[in-house]
Amino acid sequence: MGSNAGSPTSSAAATLGGRLLQLIGDRDAAWFACEISRVCAEPYPAAGRPEYGDVLAWVIDATVGVVIARLGAAGPRETLILDHRYTDGRYIDGDALPTSERWVLRTVSAFLAEDLAEGQRSLTAAEQFDITLRAEILADSLTWLDFVLGVDLPDPPDISTA
Repeated sequence: MGSNAGSPTSSAAATLGGRLLQLIGDRDAAWFACEISRVCAEPYPAAGRPEYGDVLAWVIDATVGVVIARLGAAGPRETLILDHRYTDGRYIDGDALPTSERWVLRTVSAFLAEDLAEGQRSLTAAEQFDITLRAEILADSLTWLDFVLGVDLPDPPDISTA
C-alpha cells in the first residue's frame, strides 16, 4: 500500500529502482552515479530500460508504502504528517532545504496526505527539470527510501476495525 504514484509501476522501473537502492546500500558511489546519469540523461531509453518518471514514481511509491507500513495508515479524518527534526530535536525548515530535498519532502507529504493530484503534479514537474536537478531528486529520493527502510521504529499499534 503506497501512493500509487504514476500507477501502475513497470517491472523494469521497479527492477532498476531496486538496483539503485542496492547500490546505495553497498555504498558503490561510482556505479550509482553511472546508473543515475543513464536514467536522467536518456530522453528515450533503450528497449527494456524504464524512463526517469517511472523510476522516480516507483521510488516515491515505495517510500510512502514503507512509511505507511511502519507507522500504520491514517484513520478516518486523519492525515499522516511528516515532522522533520535534527538529531538535537530542532525542527527542520522545509523551505530552507535544497531544492531536491524540498521536492522529496513535499511530494512524499502530498501522497501521505492523500493529495494524489498534488503528488502527481509534482512527479510530472520533476520530469521537466534540467538533468542535474533530475539526478539530485532521484538520488535524494533513493536516499530517503534507504533511510526509512533502515529506521528502527516500534510496530504500529493494533487498530480495531469494528
